[in-house]
Amino acid sequence: MHLVWPAVVFSLLINVSLQLDESHPKKQSTDDVELEKRAAELVELYSIYPKDATVKTQADAINQLLDQYVLPANKTDIYASECNRHGMWTLFWNAPLTESKADILKQDPNIGYIGKSNELEYDPTLNYAADPSDLRRQKYAAEEMKFLSQPPELSLPNFEHYVYEESAGRGVNVYISDTGANLANQELTDGSNVAGRVRWLFGQGGGPINTDQVDLHIDGHGTCMLDKIGGYRYGVAKNVNPIVARAVHNHPDAFLDTVRQIDADYGPIYNQDPRTARAIINMSWGFPADQLRGIKDAWVNELRTLMQKLISMGATIVIPSGNAYPNKEVDKWPPLFAGEEGNNGIPELIIVGGIEVYRGRNGKLWDRSQTAPFVSVYAPSFIINCADGKGGMRNRLEVTGTSHAAAQVSGMGAYFLGIPSIRDYLHDDNGRNRVTKLKDHILRNSWVRDKTAGDFNAIYNNEDPRTCKKPPSDDDDEVAEPCQVTTTTTGANDVTVMGDCFIDTYTTVTPTNHPTPTPELQCSCAGAMVAGVASTEVMGTTYTWCQTSGPPVYPTGMQTVVSPPATAEQASPPEPTIEDPPAPPPGEPAPGKPEGKCNSDDASPLNVGNDC
Repeated sequence: MHLVWPAVVFSLLINVSLQLDESHPKKQSTDDVELEKRAAELVELYSIYPKDATVKTQADAINQLLDQYVLPANKTDIYASECNRHGMWTLFWNAPLTESKADILKQDPNIGYIGKSNELEYDPTLNYAADPSDLRRQKYAAEEMKFLSQPPELSLPNFEHYVYEESAGRGVNVYISDTGANLANQELTDGSNVAGRVRWLFGQGGGPINTDQVDLHIDGHGTCMLDKIGGYRYGVAKNVNPIVARAVHNHPDAFLDTVRQIDADYGPIYNQDPRTARAIINMSWGFPADQLRGIKDAWVNELRTLMQKLISMGATIVIPSGNAYPNKEVDKWPPLFAGEEGNNGIPELIIVGGIEVYRGRNGKLWDRSQTAPFVSVYAPSFIINCADGKGGMRNRLEVTGTSHAAAQVSGMGAYFLGIPSIRDYLHDDNGRNRVTKLKDHILRNSWVRDKTAGDFNAIYNNEDPRTCKKPPSDDDDEVAEPCQVTTTTTGANDVTVMGDCFIDTYTTVTPTNHPTPTPELQCSCAGAMVAGVASTEVMGTTYTWCQTSGPPVYPTGMQTVVSPPATAEQASPPEPTIEDPPAPPPGEPAPGKPEGKCNSDDASPLNVGNDC
């Protein structure tokens, strides 16, 4: 039997087959009186925490108490968050009890806290805020999407696209501890169909047990998190494998249970290959200490243990700093773990603050983004776009909050892990070290968009929209059309260069997402092997070309980019244009043209054998 909370009055129906003489009524037994008394009492859902979840005898004792004091008809509604990992047993129980029986349990030395569940209930608007050939481009992207691929020397209004690696987080598991998801929205079914890859977990507690695949939040908070991580138009890493860990009620019990469920799900994955296992966990929620009331110590200790264990297994945890005007200091758990000292602290956490990109405010701190020295990195949080979780198939919301900033950072972590060269570079046999390396890589690629607005280091995927030229056809997917990746190409067929080779083309390329992004020149010669690079300066302009004498050697991890073969009409690309200098005074030679060295037939600056 499932109960409707917060309170239900139970009536006891007794069918008596005996014919009673009204003049001689039967005297009730003590048991009958007790049953009627209990049936008349209000039965409500209680949250129960042990004094120490690591002590099995406490869990056993509490199970016995609940078996004794919960009415037989209500026992199917008892929920135990059984961990049985990391030295912890049962994290908490939800049990339907009368107030008198709860008072009895309060006296038991094994119980650290017992109280009505609805007194702990908290609205997790939380951080939602009231007030190369491998590249793809997303045309005419939203401001916060363009922001993600904005290089340091390019202002946001000067380009229109979000540019990203085709892998886009492919194969990376991202756990989303939140309010669920509405998978019917086309933002989640279009493109790579992230909705079709969702697995579900259900964190119970705070209300009746259920496994409904919906979004609990009134505005679809969980749907928005899924979209910002892996959605079609508004997702950072569009090919991730999402695991939605739904808290079935807006309650600290349920959110704690989602983390237990994630640990239970990821543990076997880790055990298959402890040296390489990775995951991203997005936890866009937080509870202030005064909301946690009497469960605070037990709840915080249990959550800390689970999070530390997950990190030790290579799982990166991303959490928002929280929302409070005006930029109030962080006051919620779990982000507070990042600021604790000693063994209680979790410095590997990525705590995310929010900045504005709306209408030109590129890099300004959002006035409700909570602050602390341990806030790691920033992402857009003010008036940004995501899928509507209310049920509409195409509906879009404009949303605000550090929750969304955290989801974008989770997507960025998955994005980097989806690129094989980066994943290999960040490898470490130790799970905790893998987490630290990924955090460092995210921070190292981030940069301050506007130093006049403050030192707010914001995420960047290390791509450059300028390398992604218009593809051959506009018929491609508007969100994932392939790039024709070419930067400065200056070469020509049948042009002799220092007597080394005939060059078809060469291309200068900034390596895509290389751990140490240093510009490199990569060359391609038809009918010859590339050995190196040469250059010369002509009238203040440096020209660079390829030399050959052996097989080409490309830097490890670099993206090899070669321009497409020239058509017949394009067999000889135009040579670089050099503006004519001002006319020299009478009797003096023209600058840059030594007498007797050049003639009109060999004036190409690439024909350096003639010293022109």
